[in-house]
Amino acid sequence: MAITLDYSTIANCHPDHIWLAIQDIRRWPQFDPDAIESVRWISGEPWTKGARFEIKLRKPISYTLTPEIMEAEEPILIHWKGKGSGVTGEQWFIFKLLPDGKTELRTLQEYSGAPLILLGSRAKSVLEQGVRHVLDRIKHEAESNARLANWAPPCV
Repeated sequence: MAITLDYSTIANCHPDHIWLAIQDIRRWPQFDPDAIESVRWISGEPWTKGARFEIKLRKPISYTLTPEIMEAEEPILIHWKGKGSGVTGEQWFIFKLLPDGKTELRTLQEYSGAPLILLGSRAKSVLEQGVRHVLDRIKHEAESNARLANWAPPCV
């Protein structure tokens, strides 16, 4: 059983402001401290194809993933695949500049594995709630970054 998520939100900032918010993965637990225990690079040059990181999660169950960067294009795209604790996942994060100067933050994610099957139908709703929460927190920090830089979207 695979769980697929597709979620997006609009941020009043440029993709560079989003990248600034997420580029230091050690800070990711601040976006959801109840769910993300820790994140750290374990091999390769950060944000390059083949680089690997470790993310220890508490929700929806306690597990550790070691994703590999498949592609990263600053500041608009991140794609990784990971395995760990019986869970396999693949994620895309796309930061698309819109005509009005705002940015769409979008994520496509797919997870599978026995631990998620044990959670049953509840697994997808818990993962969706977590994704919404984390992206909304990233959006908030990116918009703060834009305000600190005195950035404003172009007049349309």
